[in-house]
Amino acid sequence: MSAPVLRVQNLHKEFRIRRNGQTRVLTAVDDVSLEIRPGETVALVGESGSGKSTAARCIARLVDPTGGTIDVAGASLSDLPHRQLGAAYTDIQMVFQDPNSTLNPRMSIRQILHEPLRLHTRLSRRDRDVRARDLLNSVQLPSEFLDRYSWQLSGGQRQRIGIARALAVDPKVLLLDEPTASLDVSVRGQVLELLDELQREREMAYLFISHDLDVVERIADRVMVMYLGGIVETGPTRDVFHAPAHPYTRALLTAAPRIDPEHRAERFRLTGEIPSPFDTGRGCPLSGRCPLVQDSCRAAKPPLLQIAPARTSACPVVPPIQSHLTQHLSLA
Repeated sequence: MSAPVLRVQNLHKEFRIRRNGQTRVLTAVDDVSLEIRPGETVALVGESGSGKSTAARCIARLVDPTGGTIDVAGASLSDLPHRQLGAAYTDIQMVFQDPNSTLNPRMSIRQILHEPLRLHTRLSRRDRDVRARDLLNSVQLPSEFLDRYSWQLSGGQRQRIGIARALAVDPKVLLLDEPTASLDVSVRGQVLELLDELQREREMAYLFISHDLDVVERIADRVMVMYLGGIVETGPTRDVFHAPAHPYTRALLTAAPRIDPEHRAERFRLTGEIPSPFDTGRGCPLSGRCPLVQDSCRAAKPPLLQIAPARTSACPVVPPIQSHLTQHLSLA
């Protein structure tokens, strides 16, 4: 088995918010660790506000983490000064949810694709042009698009340009932050097929961030479930989706709309509202909403423990949950 190309250990991110003369600490990412190997897709899932995008931005050093280590292709990214990050970005790139906010409308597609090549390679202008045409071809767009502007393209075409720009420096790791969320359903499928094809060709590692569980089930090898900044469950996607071992995962799966018309799942409901990220208490962050809560859940935050080969969960009542779900939650 190949070594991980992305290794993140104990990633932590705090924001200090000053209101009414007082400074409060918001923990957006809490002790997140993950490994991804070449050609593998790991999905990070959870509700909006769970910390998924912040974690990805910390990994890419678009936001400086408060703590933890980040290694890409065997080199540390976490300790690099900002002025040295440029060299590291040849190994790791990011594709964002909304291409409208990341593609400069005043730049032609040619200029957009030339920019990373100019910054990170020594290619001549002519060679950059050849490379830009190859990049368009790799995302299944004609070379005539080089002289167009992003506002002249459809949403799906703009997202393909965003992917092409990320591929310009041949990264080993691609961070995909809700890359299909702003696209129509038909276009979404085309972009997912493109990402799958590119991964097979280039053996890239994907960290795929999404709240769309149908997309995650289709594209991810492994899944990590995030709640209030922390990881509550991990495992192979099929295993987690067929028998979730954490109440939060179970609630996500039974609440999500499913494409499969034969899919039926007994709804597992959490009570109340998501607690304030400023004050989650000392126990399990889900303890105030979980119908299976026990006294031990409120006493201390449960650690993320291995419950089966390649499976972890941060729930002290895993065995009864898993047994119940095997009976009621077959998604096959």
